[in-house]
Order: sequence, then structure tokens, then C-alpha cells
Amino acid sequence: MNIRYGKAFGPIRKVAKYSLSGLYPLIIKLFPLPKVKSIDETLDKIIKDKVSICRFGDSEFLFIIDKLSLPYQTQSRELREGMIEILCSDNSQILVGLPIGYYSLNNLKEDAKLTWRSQIAWIYPRLKKHLLTGKKYYNASMTRLYMDYEDTSDSGRLFQKVMKIWEGRDIVLIEGEKSRLGMGNDLFKYARSVNRILGPVHNAFENVNLLYQEAIKQPKNVLFLIAMGPTAKILAFKLARNGYQAVDIGNVDVEYEWFLRGATKKMKIPGKYTSEASGGRVVDNTTDSNYLSQVIANYSNIEK
Repeated sequence: MNIRYGKAFGPIRKVAKYSLSGLYPLIIKLFPLPKVKSIDETLDKIIKDKVSICRFGDSEFLFIIDKLSLPYQTQSRELREGMIEILCSDNSQILVGLPIGYYSLNNLKEDAKLTWRSQIAWIYPRLKKHLLTGKKYYNASMTRLYMDYEDTSDSGRLFQKVMKIWEGRDIVLIEGEKSRLGMGNDLFKYARSVNRILGPVHNAFENVNLLYQEAIKQPKNVLFLIAMGPTAKILAFKLARNGYQAVDIGNVDVEYEWFLRGATKKMKIPGKYTSEASGGRVVDNTTDSNYLSQVIANYSNIEK
């Protein structure tokens, strides 16, 4: 794991955040931010036009720009270049999502505002060259609907709207072995059927070709929902170019679990990989029969 994610680096990271946050007004004046659609506009587009989306967050930008390894994905030139290709693509059937900080800081908690002000100041001047001038970008935070907001009174409506993406659809989840989206909750209650293709908990990109070849065995009317960090962007992009609808769904299940619990801080969800919570990367095996019956392929332990 990169030292910048370690506890020892915490105090330095905090000072850097505040310093960079102070530069934010100057940075966005010198480098105007791209136009990004709202969460509602993004969901409306996906639901109405059945388009795909590849979503980018601060982790992907650090991976691309600073060439950092992530706690769950080692650095890779091929993966980095693949994500850059997606960022500057202009396929009308594949939306590219930028995170909430690139849309608005309104209604974000102070810590989230600080994160995005500092992250944009640090990354955006170097990221800008990978974005298309005049391109419509969509909102990557369409799956992060609860934890970072001061006022969460609209979260329930937005979760229900997200569920309309798969209403009446046969869905195939491509997820890490310990992610277990929808297990133990009603996130996929509107789906007609649910199947799962599992990949590794960490370094999923090493198996990206195996996962893709397994996925294209499915009929074209299947909706793919992908939760696999940076690898999800590559899979969604490849599947969408092959005529499928593929949605990089990210942390929607964990956010939904926090919402259902009324959590006030990021907490570990038992039985599920919770990357952003203390202890959340240690996950026990499951005996949930419904979940296990949905697994149609498992590439979590394939040796390269």
C-alpha cells in the first residue's frame, strides 16, 4: 500500500488538505471546471435512454495523475491508459461521470467540502488535459447519496430513483468476492432476476479479460452492474462498446446500508467489504443461501 494512505502520513495529509483547500478559489479561476450534470439529470438519462456510465472519483484521479497504487489495486500503466481513454471518449452511449465536487459543493459536510476543494486544487490542473472541451460530463456521485451530505432528506427519493435503473430487468452483477451488493437488503427488489460474476477482492484488473469473456456469454438484454474499483470503468466501457448496457455502480450498496442504519459516520457493514470504514476490509465468508445461489461464475482465486 502506498505510504500516503498510512496512519503515519495522516498529520501531513491533514496539513496538505487545508493548504490546498486555500488554493481552490484560485485554481478554479485559472482552470474553470467542466460542466457536470446533476445527480437527477444523470439518473434520468440512464433510465430513459438506457445508456452506460463509467464513474470516476478521487481514487481514480490519484491513480491516473500521481500514478499511485490504491489499497485495493496496484498501479498499472495499462489500467491508467485505459481510464484516460474513457475520460476523453466521445461515445454518446457511454456517459463519463465526474464526482460531486466537480458539480457543486452545496450541501456537503465540511469534511467532504475540504476533501473536494483540496483534491481539485491538487489534481485538476493536471487532469484537465484528459477531458474534452465542451463535453457533457455526468455525475459520478449518482451512487453516493447519503453519507457526505448535511441534509439527507432527499436520500430516500434518490435511492428509489437509482433502483429504477434495474426495475424489471435481468441484472448481472460483476463485483469483488466480498462486496456482496444487495445481500441482506432490498436494493434489488425491483429487478426481474439477479446473477453474479465474482472477481478478486484486490487487484481485479489482473483478471479483467477473464471477467469480460465471462460477461459476454450473457444475452444483450442483460443489464450489467459493476462494482470493482478502477476495473469497473474498463469493464463497463468494453461491454458498452459491445452493445450491452453497463453501469459502474460503485459504492451504492454500502451507501444504502448506511442510509438504512441512519449512520452518522462511515461504519463497517458486517459481511461486506467496506473499504472506507475502519476494519471494513476484513470480511468473513458468508453462508447466505440466496446470495450463493446467484453466483454463476467465480474468478476470485484465478492465478495469473
